[in-house]
Amino acid sequence: MANRAPEPPGRFSLLALLAGAKHEVGLAQLAADKYGQPQARGFAVPHLPMVRDLGVATATGGGNLASKTQIERVADAIRPQLLLEQLGAIKVETTGVASVSFPRFTGGSSGWISEGEAAPSDATNTATVTATPHAAASRLGMSRQVRNQSGEVIEDAVLREISQAVAATIEAGFFAGSGTNSEPLGLLNTPGINSETFAAATPTLTELVAMIEDYATADGDLAQARFILHPSDLTYLLRAQVDYEGGETIVQYIDGAHRICGLPVFSSRHLTAGKHLLIDPTAVACVYFGPAQILLDEYSGGKALSGAAELVTFNFVDIAVLRPAQIVVGSV
Repeated sequence: MANRAPEPPGRFSLLALLAGAKHEVGLAQLAADKYGQPQARGFAVPHLPMVRDLGVATATGGGNLASKTQIERVADAIRPQLLLEQLGAIKVETTGVASVSFPRFTGGSSGWISEGEAAPSDATNTATVTATPHAAASRLGMSRQVRNQSGEVIEDAVLREISQAVAATIEAGFFAGSGTNSEPLGLLNTPGINSETFAAATPTLTELVAMIEDYATADGDLAQARFILHPSDLTYLLRAQVDYEGGETIVQYIDGAHRICGLPVFSSRHLTAGKHLLIDPTAVACVYFGPAQILLDEYSGGKALSGAAELVTFNFVDIAVLRPAQIVVGSV
């Protein structure tokens, strides 16, 4: 008997998943069964740990259940990389747990000793920072025309819009979440962070340098320090001069990045306008619980009659601040 050629890795399409295609639904069920869902709300979208698992074996060994490239682009859209993660924040994707605890160390002692003396005892205090799931829901409206079309161009457009909606929801919570009404406790509201008060909405260079001083005094690594500003605040500082009519602006573009006193500056519209953030990104952890979930709402609000639908994504997330003193917020 002639040897049968192995089946090629299957395509993974988000629109096909929503339409109930057998291949995509099977992988979604595999993700739900193997990696767990804190609360079932729809299809589980394979996340990056599962994408890696699917590519462990070769196609000839029967290990490639889906094209890694195609399934990865869906996973990346449903759970996009946030600015904090791009800058170096710790990313934790966990499954099958209700919470994740991180140690937070404070204190400690040291000193010089004479010959024969015992070293000072370590008086470090260890606290626990616990991350628990908060459901970030993002909705995207889809017309009958979009739903009836197919092809990579349409799918890419849908994935792009989903990615932006999900990032907006999670980043806003991670930056400014109140810790109430199902929101996570965001960086700006975390107890123990440093703060500086500005005399006006647009800070002076001296006031921004005071933020750097607070950060460095807390043993912050200046090589890791990053400013994060709302786009409006960034544009104000691009126009603000160090000295009146001196020509030099507070924010300058040097070596491929906007900088304040040599420290890189990044912007996010999801950070509260008027809040100037200086942070070591490694001082925080972005935690994801289980795979993202997605469903297609075709019935509420008369959708069944109009043919429209809403695509709803759910990510269970939290942010843990490991070293709050290395986060500095400046504002009026």
